[in-house]
Amino acid sequence: MIEIAVFVGVLLAVRAYMAPAIPDAYERTPIPAITLPTVTGGTVTLGGANPRPTAVVFWATWCGVCHVELPWINDLAKSHRIITVAMQSGSADDVRQYLNKNQLDHLPVVNDPDGQIAKQFGVSVTPTLFFIAPDGRITMAETGITSPWGIRLRLWWLSL
Repeated sequence: MIEIAVFVGVLLAVRAYMAPAIPDAYERTPIPAITLPTVTGGTVTLGGANPRPTAVVFWATWCGVCHVELPWINDLAKSHRIITVAMQSGSADDVRQYLNKNQLDHLPVVNDPDGQIAKQFGVSVTPTLFFIAPDGRITMAETGITSPWGIRLRLWWLSL
């Protein structure tokens, strides 16, 4: 039991260390509403107040962990508010081809070819997830692989 407790403690400490710092401005005040184009021709509004909590996922076509995590996120996008940002993954056409090839047809994807959106959020590692409360503030952040149940639990918690 002691070994398990030590392992879990170390695991949680490493994950906390790896988690990105939430930009101060976005932790204290809501993110201003920004409408961005998606690679499929639609738009999404990032930030601002929304009745549903939001998960914002920064990923890349070249990210090995993202290949594992994106199918889960695609399934979650059917029932939860998820916005994804393809960071430094080429043109919108390149990202569309990746989505089609991998059957990721439920993801609203904003292309960030030069990493400017990621830079605003302090993201330098993929995948990175931010969880936004209905009032528009970022309340949680995670880097690395996250289980679908972990994402669901955080979104549920923010909806209370």
